[in-house]
Amino acid sequence: MPASMIVLIAMTVIVAILAVYRWIVGHNEDDFLHIEDPTGALIANQKNTVRVLSRVDHLGIGLTVATALYGLALLGVFLYTGLNSVPK
Repeated sequence: MPASMIVLIAMTVIVAILAVYRWIVGHNEDDFLHIEDPTGALIANQKNTVRVLSRVDHLGIGLTVATALYGLALLGVFLYTGLNSVPK
């Protein structure tokens, strides 16, 4: 297996792990508005969760786009070399 395929598989696995991590963090998210929270702990927890989800979303979008572009470029290279090696 070429090294470029191993890199593509590794990138895909990283994107999948990041998606699972985002699901785990989002699963514990509190969607209710806490107006009368005297300690502010619930609001602080919500802000922290939103900050983490925002970072994970930005990283996930970037890695997904990079993986897709790398996969398409790899497909193009393999098709180009495969079609040029066919005897005429």
